[in-house]
Amino acid sequence: MKKYVLDTCICSYVIKQKPEMAEAIAGNIIKHENDKLFITIFNHAELFTGVMLKESPKLRKAVENFVERLNIMHFTEKASFEYAKIRSELQKKGDLSDDMDMLIAACCVAENATLITHNVKHFFKIKKLKLEDWTVV
Repeated sequence: MKKYVLDTCICSYVIKQKPEMAEAIAGNIIKHENDKLFITIFNHAELFTGVMLKESPKLRKAVENFVERLNIMHFTEKASFEYAKIRSELQKKGDLSDDMDMLIAACCVAENATLITHNVKHFFKIKKLKLEDWTVV
């Protein structure tokens, strides 16, 4: 059984029902129904930050309903070491990514999970991180 982590952008496309993206994502979710789907604790924080900024009860309910169907991948000691490796490698090159992106990537690498994102450019420079874009058919 494979592990897949849905990045915040993927979750948002499904929650907001963006038809041009949601159909392809839904098809891929169905295709991988026997695998484990996760969001990291950091994606969880990003989703609920959006809810709190919008102050929309409708959006809050939609996010809550979506999140309750997924597993939450927590930040472990192993993920902490992966974060340190990722950050130090990128910092030495002078090419740091956003902290949340590096934390999400570290969780994925630590758990041997594939990150599902439409923002591949945010993550492609992170070694050992497996990436897929489920917005394309």
